[in-house]
Amino acid sequence: MAEASDVEIRRLRWPVYLMNRIQAAQTNGTGIDEIPTDSILVRADVQAVGDLTFWSGMQTDSPITHRIFIRWIDAIPNIAVVGRMTLRRDGSARVERFRVRRWKELGGRKRFTLLACELEGYES
Repeated sequence: MAEASDVEIRRLRWPVYLMNRIQAAQTNGTGIDEIPTDSILVRADVQAVGDLTFWSGMQTDSPITHRIFIRWIDAIPNIAVVGRMTLRRDGSARVERFRVRRWKELGGRKRFTLLACELEGYES
């Protein structure tokens, strides 16, 4: 597992949105609408996890597909989601959504936060 000494500011290269989302029943249907709130732009290092971490998470029914390192934030609720937009070669955008499963402060120094996330999907 990564420690605070493993994270460097220069590795935080991705601009990502950290936001909470509220789920509410649709007024004219049987589905659920997700409403993003409290969105902030932060810099992050987004890393896919290895196979062992992924399969260990599957056994506990909380799959982790990515680790996301950000500058320290005090507390992140379990309704948080991380959004990252990347551009494809043809110029179209791909927006990825990561559900925050767990978070922890690295090294106890209030410098970096590690988010253990699940890739929920992406939009084109």
